[in-house]
Amino acid sequence: MTGRLCVKCKDYFPVACFLSEDGTDNPTVCNHHVPNMRYCRGCDDFVKLDLFSRGPTRQFACRKHMNLFGGVKVAKKKQMANPETKRRTQQWKRCYQDSKIFRHAPPSMCQIDIEIEIQKVDSKSSGNYAVMPVDTTIATSTLNVTVVTLKQRVELMKLVGSGDLDEYTRMLTAIKSSYAEQLSP
Repeated sequence: MTGRLCVKCKDYFPVACFLSEDGTDNPTVCNHHVPNMRYCRGCDDFVKLDLFSRGPTRQFACRKHMNLFGGVKVAKKKQMANPETKRRTQQWKRCYQDSKIFRHAPPSMCQIDIEIEIQKVDSKSSGNYAVMPVDTTIATSTLNVTVVTLKQRVELMKLVGSGDLDEYTRMLTAIKSSYAEQLSP
């Protein structure tokens, strides 16, 4: 077959297919391709540019398939290499999972708010502390949290799992008062 190879289709077409509507000849791309389209490896087809992430680097996987081709995984791995970012993310995820267990809305606290609360007790940022809601009927917020150690958190979550919320509240109040005594001069 006489023709040319289209680099986008990866197939041979007659030379007439390489002429555009205005009469110009494109030696590498056939006229089947619509402008503002890009090939996605995941879709195995040409999709609109709007479906690709914007940025300085040209990507060959749309947003839907970005995870499959390592772009997001590599960035997340690089981000989690920073110990501070990793600690803050883990603290917030713990708080978020607790809100699900207590059947609350997602916490109104961001990572920095949680970090500030924990810094009041743990100035070394050891990562051995978590925040727990004092009142289990109210969503987690800066006004409704107490800082506990991870070991205490496990014990408290066992109490919540068994449905003993009175003991949970008593134990949390004792922890909160012991921290208040340590912080006062």
